[in-house]
Amino acid sequence: MEQDNKPNSETVNGPIDWRSLQNNECVEQIDLLIRTVHLVRAALNNSFAQLEINEVRYAALKVIDADREVGCSQSELARKLGQSESNICTLVERMESDQLVIRQQSQKDRRKRVLQVTNQGEHILEQVKSYHGTVSQRLLSALNSDQRRQLTGILQALLKSAHIQRSQRETAKTILDVTGPYPFQESPAA
Repeated sequence: MEQDNKPNSETVNGPIDWRSLQNNECVEQIDLLIRTVHLVRAALNNSFAQLEINEVRYAALKVIDADREVGCSQSELARKLGQSESNICTLVERMESDQLVIRQQSQKDRRKRVLQVTNQGEHILEQVKSYHGTVSQRLLSALNSDQRRQLTGILQALLKSAHIQRSQRETAKTILDVTGPYPFQESPAA
């Protein structure tokens, strides 16, 4: 007897719940992304460890160095890294004691203090960028240039979605009469 190859919208137990199938696919995709990030992070941290630096310090040095003309305030650094100001304060104190950054008076606003990367911090940052480039090239070698462009677009869209979700959650915290822990039930949490 010939088997029908048409998609069937019903199973032996009743109709297929397409929304459930789509949610399962989303969960699998995010789980795959998390596993990938974990392995990429481990590869990068192994190379960073040779320079006695971690990914948080590397990210902070990159942000501070990018604002080298005007300097970067601690609150800007916290916002750009998605960290609390108290966590950043501790990080900056440790980086300052390791002579990677210094706090200086802002040239634009004398009331404000900004962070600058020291010569030692610049040297380490350049070394880390070199290691990072080598590891990144090796990790992405399985992709051709079109796939890399597609990956960039997909990751940028996902990052934008995660920022929006985070912003919505932070906004929801300020609403007094929220009935549940996740007021935006229609959207998945990032």
